[in-house]
Amino acid sequence: MRFIRHLSRLLLGLAFFSTSHAAVILQYHHINDSTPTATSIAPDIFKQHIDYIHENGFEVWSLPRLVKAIEHGEALPDKLVAITFDDGYESVATNVLPILRKRGYPFTVFVTPAMVGKHLYMDWETLKGLQAQGGTIANHTHRHPHLVRRQSGESEEEWKTRIRDELSTAEQHIQQHMGGAPGLFAYPYGEFNGTVKSIVREFGMFGFAQHSGAFDREVDRQEIPRFAFGGPYTDMQGFIEKVNSLAMPLRSVHVTDQKGRPLLEPLLPASSARPTLILELDSAELARRVSCFASGQGRIKTQVDGQTVTATVNRDLPVGRSRINCTAASSKPGRYYWHSQFFMRKHPDGSWYQEP
Repeated sequence: MRFIRHLSRLLLGLAFFSTSHAAVILQYHHINDSTPTATSIAPDIFKQHIDYIHENGFEVWSLPRLVKAIEHGEALPDKLVAITFDDGYESVATNVLPILRKRGYPFTVFVTPAMVGKHLYMDWETLKGLQAQGGTIANHTHRHPHLVRRQSGESEEEWKTRIRDELSTAEQHIQQHMGGAPGLFAYPYGEFNGTVKSIVREFGMFGFAQHSGAFDREVDRQEIPRFAFGGPYTDMQGFIEKVNSLAMPLRSVHVTDQKGRPLLEPLLPASSARPTLILELDSAELARRVSCFASGQGRIKTQVDGQTVTATVNRDLPVGRSRINCTAASSKPGRYYWHSQFFMRKHPDGSWYQEP
């Protein structure tokens, strides 16, 4: 009986700790030493990232190939990466292309057509050159607005029309200059809500955000996570942990306020600055291994009830964009399951935060 109990626990552990096939999507902005620190990574550090991928058995796929494989339920390699750049800065052509071309790695650049050819941004001819060398050029809206924000005096229908115009105008420019558009979309600032997601879905596009985690077939196609690198998030140890991450095996995700009422949008109501994240996982064994962290707070309190983990923040989340990240060690050394929940919070007076 003792052997049978031990075997049962072992089989449960193996079932729980088996690596789910998923991909990690990397996101960068500037690859430059002299651009704004918050969105920049030094070229030599970026090269270290790419060298690590090459030296540690990762495959690098284009984003169109990856989303097609996910949609068709194809088996994915155990270590799979896609590389993306937002905004279309010149440093992608000058500092990135030589590094990626050496390895033959494909990549995606999400561009804002209204900025193409302006100071620090690539022009269409340069983007065509990238496309000829393994680059996919995709949609990042036409003018890079905060899509979730309604303008003064703007009705809900006018707001929705403006969002549609941002997507369709950008798509038209990309089709005109690049000979086609791949149906991939990156949210400016990583911000979205249910309405914005529904419009992206209406366009038949995959939506890419900036909260953390791996991409597998269970992930919402209009809320695909990417690991963003820039500012303080560039060191090699952090990169190694993230690029080796796995999709958290989730049955359900719920967010509530302090009174247990459901919060259905990333934008927190004025009275709900302390959300509770509730994860139902594939096993109680997994639940016991989960640790959660909140922006600006470090590790936060978690309670485990069977297969359910309840994570509670220590204090109000900061004004601006923030996250609760939950991780759990897998059976493979150095590889962690990862789930990230994205939030936005206005100032107490109801005004929006400003970009740094």
